[in-house]
Amino acid sequence: MTRWKKATLGTSLSLAAAAALLYAFRFALGDLLVESVTGAFDPRKAPPPPDYALESSWAALPEMDDASDRVPPGLVEAPNPSRDLVDVFYIHPTGFGERANWNASVEQGDRADIPVPVMLAGQASAFNGCGRVFAPKYRQASIYAFVLPLLAPRRNDAYQALDLAYGDIARAFDHFITHRNGGRPLIIASHSQGTLHALRLLWEKIDRTPLHSRLIAAYTIGLGVPEDFFERVFRDITPCGSPTQTGCLVTWDTSREGSRFHLPRVHRYPWGWERAAGKPRFCVNPLTWTADETRAPASAHLGALAARIVPAETSPDRCVMEGITPAHTWAQCHDGRLWIAEQPRGPFHDWFGVYHIHDIDLFWMNLRENARVRADAYLRAHGPPGAPAGREQPQGAPGDSPD
Repeated sequence: MTRWKKATLGTSLSLAAAAALLYAFRFALGDLLVESVTGAFDPRKAPPPPDYALESSWAALPEMDDASDRVPPGLVEAPNPSRDLVDVFYIHPTGFGERANWNASVEQGDRADIPVPVMLAGQASAFNGCGRVFAPKYRQASIYAFVLPLLAPRRNDAYQALDLAYGDIARAFDHFITHRNGGRPLIIASHSQGTLHALRLLWEKIDRTPLHSRLIAAYTIGLGVPEDFFERVFRDITPCGSPTQTGCLVTWDTSREGSRFHLPRVHRYPWGWERAAGKPRFCVNPLTWTADETRAPASAHLGALAARIVPAETSPDRCVMEGITPAHTWAQCHDGRLWIAEQPRGPFHDWFGVYHIHDIDLFWMNLRENARVRADAYLRAHGPPGAPAGREQPQGAPGDSPD
């Protein structure tokens, strides 16, 4: 055997041995990583829970002047007389990336890496034309809660942090329904970590309950909702198949055409946590509001919201809306993702072509218009809150179901 072949064989054997060693000790290495990054989850170190009877525990309320009320410059719309007949319950995504604790306090949420007011201005504002926006502050789990389970799969620290965050959302929703909603029809809106909690809220509090008859739609965006939710979890909530269908669920995850990168995800089912890897995912195209995989042209795109984070002294909301760009991109559902044209520069650029943080603002105007259309379809079918039952249902696309 030549010296070169011996050296190559020796290197290969060394790499194989190192790989075997890493595999054998993978759980111990994962445990060590968790302990060094965040430490074990300790509920005694959790920030105090918010009291949703207090206005200060809400990021958005109809009676407050908050970032969800913002609209971009130049937007002119006809008044919507049914706006006060619909409520929107919005759950914001992750903005907290510190290592000091698994969960942020509600005060930390307002000054996190992505502050909650920025999320309200860039996402929740899409719904202020169709209903009254409610957004609870909550002890959001750190971004590490989504990364460390993949590196330390035997630990449940991250799941405890996510369960704690969901507990706040569940209490906020109960308070909202009991004290603030007044029987009005609902839209559930969420993104990323917010969608993780929204899906659980839907199967715990709405599906298979009388509340489902008041659900206009659930816009649960940015978490790769597995198709098996409609087979194994939901009974009444179905995939949205048309722009006017109600009682159903919309979701998408945005990336450039050809991207096959999956953000790491786990999902909470009634029986426990499951990884999403390998599961078929559901996608609704926000240019057509169907799950059809035909490419929708840019001419169907009503407008992306360009916005940027600024210092607090520039804007109290830390967000400046710069305007709407119509016909910004085509869109196509493909294998559970929403493919769009590559964003090589500008406010939506990402080196990896994963436009996760822009899932909503890229389609801000389409989302705004569809929320109004769906709410109007629901009110035509059911009448305003408190109206007698038995009103004629509107004509919709084949397969539409108002509830």
